[in-house]
Amino acid sequence: MASPPLEPTLSEIVAQHRKTSQQLRNDLEKEKQDFVKSVEELGRSLLDKLDKGVGKTYENQRRLEAEAKNLEGKAVTFANEINQWTTLYSSFNDALKELGDVKNWAQGIEADLNSINTSLTQVVSKARASSSGASAADKDAAT
Repeated sequence: MASPPLEPTLSEIVAQHRKTSQQLRNDLEKEKQDFVKSVEELGRSLLDKLDKGVGKTYENQRRLEAEAKNLEGKAVTFANEINQWTTLYSSFNDALKELGDVKNWAQGIEADLNSINTSLTQVVSKARASSSGASAADKDAAT
């Protein structure tokens, strides 16, 4: 019997090359699939985090808009109250001015009445003086 040749034949080398090439292609395809899967997972993870951030931002925006509407309502109410207070103050100020006018009017009337009183006092004094002078003349004529 003849011993098998120690060196591989060309057909064995080609078969071995094809087997190795197929194994490398299979390994490469598996690595490619693992890489695609990892990229997909990374993308999903990033999108989830982004979605959470966007969701939180959206929720914050909704709260801020609600608070802005609330503040706007309070500002309108405050403006109305200021207008009411301004009207009330204006009315009060006008009433005080009228009281000041009444005081001035009363002081003017008082001065006029004092002047009339002084005049009447002088008239009465002169009338008494003239009537007492006339009474004395009548008494002298009667005697």
